[in-house]
Parts: sequence; C-alpha cells; structure tokens
Amino acid sequence: MALHHKIKEPIKLNLGCGLNAPSGWVNIDASFTARLSKFKTLYNVICKIGRVKTVPWPKNIKILDVRKGLPFPDSAVEAIFSSHMLEHMTYEDANFVIKECYRCLCKGGVIRIIVPDLYQITKKYIDSVLTNPSGLHSHNFLKDLNIFKPIYKGIHKVIYEIFSHSRHLYMYDEWSLRELLEKYGFKEIEKMPYGQSRIQDIKLVEDKNRHKMSICLEGIKK
Repeated sequence: MALHHKIKEPIKLNLGCGLNAPSGWVNIDASFTARLSKFKTLYNVICKIGRVKTVPWPKNIKILDVRKGLPFPDSAVEAIFSSHMLEHMTYEDANFVIKECYRCLCKGGVIRIIVPDLYQITKKYIDSVLTNPSGLHSHNFLKDLNIFKPIYKGIHKVIYEIFSHSRHLYMYDEWSLRELLEKYGFKEIEKMPYGQSRIQDIKLVEDKNRHKMSICLEGIKK
C-alpha cells in the first residue's frame, strides 16, 4: 500500500487515530471496528444483533497495521502523532514502530507520543492504600492498567471482543518512553502538556482527556 503516492506534502501522520480523523492529516487505524465500519451494512447488522450503538467512523481513515511498517519513503513525513496506541502493542512491536517512525520522518521532523503513565497510575494506587487501606484499591489499580477483561459467554463474548478496547500489552512511564525514543535516534525529547507542541495545529488531533494519567513526549529527528 503506497499511500504516499496519493498524498500531497507535507505529510503528517495520526497513528491509531480512532474517531479523531481531521483533514490535513493521514489518519491511520487498524482496529477491527474501524475495518468493519468500511462495510456499512455488515457493521449495522452486527451492532443491531449485539445491541451496540453504531459509531460514525470517519471515511478518511486509512486501514493499516503499523506493526507491519509504514508505507512512506525515507524522510518523507513532517510530523507523527500517536495517542494511546503503543501500550496496545508488545514491546517488540513498539520498538519496530518507533524505528519506522524515525525512518519516515524528515530532518527536523517531530514525533509526539502519548501513553498512559505507569508512574501516575502506580502512585495513585499507593497513595490510596496509604490513605485508606482497602482491597478495592488493588482492583482499581488493575482496572487502570487495563490488563484484564470481563468474562462473557456466547454472543456477548463475540460482541465484547469486537467492540471493546484491546487490553494493554505493555506500560510506560516518562523514563522508559524517553529511552525508547532515544534508542532509535530521537533528540531534544521534551515532556509536553496538552496543546503545547512543536507540531503546528496539534489541537486538531489531540484530545485533552487523553492527557489524564498519561505522559506526553516529543522528540525531533536531527
């Protein structure tokens, strides 16, 4: 899939875009629901059977599994944004994706990554236990980590697997994410708040709620 032949410069990638797919960005997602939404009739039927509300997936989403590579030439991309995607990959897959991002970015190109912050989540758990010891805190901690799922049977199990958010396969804090970016050559790595970025019009792709209990780092390809 050579997407770069159909896109005018500059190229800005929104990886794992979900429902947020603004114009001016190449919006990429590989979730099963995003794929299914391309087949409107089938999508509506499955939602009806499972009594699940249909979601208006944007038509401009490109279905692409980034774990298999990015279909862009070396140094062809100006900016890359990814929010809450890396934690749904194995550590090995995440390494490959970051390596691919570095390859695709042009000199001076910026990558911006947002992931749930293991440090904040763990601190919340410890503070809760110290303030008011209770077995409930361990359950909430695991829920925040998103490493387990409810047990369903029959059609409900199928519907859950289709429409639920996938579990986290790895977790990061500021230091581990920084080291991952440094490993593949990114420089001037900075922690960033919502709306502040070296990428122009970042608010078009960024959701403020995604910064809660999360870490956001930006790096530059020198």
